[in-house]
Amino acid sequence: MQNLKIKTQNLIKLIEALKKKATVLAPQADEYKDVYLKAVSDPSKVILKHFKPLMPAVREALFGQVENMINFKKSKGNTKLSTVDESQETVLFGIPACDVAGIQYNDVFFGQREFADFYYTKAREKLTIISLACVTPPNDNCFCATMGHGPIAEEGFDLQLTDLGDGAFLVNVGSKKGEKIVADNKALFEDATDADSKKFEEIKKKAEKLPVGKNINKDKALGNMGREALNEKMMLEITDRCISCGACNYTCPTCTCFNVVDHQKAGEGMRKRILDSCILGGYFRMAGGHNPKGKRDERTRNRYFCKLEWDKEKFGDSGCVGCGRCLDACPVKIDIKEVMASLA
Repeated sequence: MQNLKIKTQNLIKLIEALKKKATVLAPQADEYKDVYLKAVSDPSKVILKHFKPLMPAVREALFGQVENMINFKKSKGNTKLSTVDESQETVLFGIPACDVAGIQYNDVFFGQREFADFYYTKAREKLTIISLACVTPPNDNCFCATMGHGPIAEEGFDLQLTDLGDGAFLVNVGSKKGEKIVADNKALFEDATDADSKKFEEIKKKAEKLPVGKNINKDKALGNMGREALNEKMMLEITDRCISCGACNYTCPTCTCFNVVDHQKAGEGMRKRILDSCILGGYFRMAGGHNPKGKRDERTRNRYFCKLEWDKEKFGDSGCVGCGRCLDACPVKIDIKEVMASLA
């Protein structure tokens, strides 16, 4: 993997250059000092320290809360269908390793199985990922190390930035897209020296020792998943606090549930895909009103099985990347780490 270096002032210039060709989404603070991932208008306001924005989830760069899918129109007894492609060139800038892992999960879920999702695939082709290594934990709820997805990414990015602490960032080039960015803006980059590479390795070793959930044995916890392990008493204790708000789902980088609805009027309309949440009371409701998972503890159990067992069976690894956003967002602080710790 090629290593380069870029000074902070040149990094701001790079964002400006990227902004001319694509929508750049990066962590920025609003007037209340809350940090969100949003489109860049002023590159100098981008947060260049390791930070984990709560909202929106990075997957919204690939499939949003509401997506237009198909236009349909009836004319002279026939129905004309036209596929809607709203994808655009987008750069995700400054996202942490856990979010990179989340995108890799979605790549498999939507694009690398027997059926490739048209809308996701189009958006993914136009997405560039510039990640930022976490050299200190963004907050106490992070447990990326437990899940094997951080604090510094090993793959899945086009460029990865690591703050060297001296007004410059080490740049790992991870793809052809990354190589093109460097080639198109080569005046902004410089070769990393042996001292820079040595410093990066020191930072990496230090980061790997961060207390980001390492007290949980992931393999043991996942190996002990089972209905007898996630017993009724445990689920009732956890979900007694749950208010079914869906915040855990909507902030999770790997939640993929959606509903499809048609909006129509006088002979024409549009089919839309809408993000859904398996924690919501109506998610499992069927025709006739039957709801096989009408109780909160049943839906919570389903969520944990989906993340920690079924995803592992289907894709070879857990669907949880250890970002901790479900705990960040939960108003009653239900903690997936507590569930894993009880299983380990």
